[in-house]
Amino acid sequence: MSKPTMLMLLGRNPFAERSGRAVMLRQRIEQARQRFETHIVVVGHASGDASDEGLHFLPMANPAAIALNALRMSGLPLQTWLYHSAHARAEIAARVRETGARAIFIDMLRLAPLAGDVPRSVARLVDYDDLLSERYRLAASAEDYDVMGFLARRVGPLAPAARAVAGPLLHEEARRCAAYEHEMLVHADLVLFTSPREAQMLAREGVHVLAAPPLLAPHPRTDGVGERLIFLGNLRYAENIVMLRALADAVSALEQQGELPEDVTLDIVGEHAPDLPHAFDAKRFRFIGRIPDLATLAGAGIFLAPVIGGTGVKLKVLDGLALGCPVVATGKALEGLSARANRDMLVGESVKDVLRAAIALRSRTALKAKLAARGRAYLERAHAPALGDAIAEAMAKAVERAGARQETL
Repeated sequence: MSKPTMLMLLGRNPFAERSGRAVMLRQRIEQARQRFETHIVVVGHASGDASDEGLHFLPMANPAAIALNALRMSGLPLQTWLYHSAHARAEIAARVRETGARAIFIDMLRLAPLAGDVPRSVARLVDYDDLLSERYRLAASAEDYDVMGFLARRVGPLAPAARAVAGPLLHEEARRCAAYEHEMLVHADLVLFTSPREAQMLAREGVHVLAAPPLLAPHPRTDGVGERLIFLGNLRYAENIVMLRALADAVSALEQQGELPEDVTLDIVGEHAPDLPHAFDAKRFRFIGRIPDLATLAGAGIFLAPVIGGTGVKLKVLDGLALGCPVVATGKALEGLSARANRDMLVGESVKDVLRAAIALRSRTALKAKLAARGRAYLERAHAPALGDAIAEAMAKAVERAGARQETL
């Protein structure tokens, strides 16, 4: 028996980017393909390489369309204005008809208006990722937050204007996102969240909300855990730079208090701008760049997750656990996880506490091994790749509900 068709509407090429969100989208595609034939439409620019193969690209909104969106979609989140156009909306509806799609997967709320002309008999699966309303609410009062995030590279001239009015803009966007998040619950046949906590926050009778966290298989066990202090993250993303600067402040504070051993150096792993290392003390921060194969870090040392903002699940925490490395984190890093503080990983109240604990842990061989084992057990329990079967099943059930709804009309 042939599989039904799903059209997957994405806001980025998941095979070209190295972001955490791209990882999640690749997992969603794998899960969907268990039960569906997939057709993938990306709203954005093609990469111009092999990663574009099999994908159909639609342009983001041009300036004229954005101006119209500001009038016609004035109550919706501002980011929806950057993606919506009448041409793209019509193209998506046409592709649903041509492929006979039984379901449309929508990558985050900003793309939802583009499915406005898709018949209600087609199941709508909306992947919220995380609660953007909560993220923007918290960011509105935070310093050093890049309001545009990864969109800064896409919208060019709009980015400086957005940064200039970041606080009020974030407050307003939080309000708009909250309203749209609740509105789409009524229209979606399935809503996915990466965080179990956020899925629970929006769960209610008659609404199908599912926690669909990142799924990772642990790397093979190593003989022991090294003493390196490791920070992992793509440093072209604002939140990771904020964390790194917080670590630099913690290094300076401990040094002034005479608590920083001479041999302490932090290994910074991840893509970064060429000039970024010059802003940090070369004695204390060693910029390694992107590592093609993270397996080379298995058991290498202690992973630091000094998360101080944002929402949802932080993949850097799960990557550390998967590599058999103890993780020392702020409480914020655990918010999207069901991991146990000071059992599956160590937790500090502040970034300085995180750094202090990680330094002390370097020579604690038995404790490092115990934390690595507990972290691995948590990963196998809550993030095992086999859990993807339940997500695929939920997608199929959403199609059944949409079909039953159509029969009763």
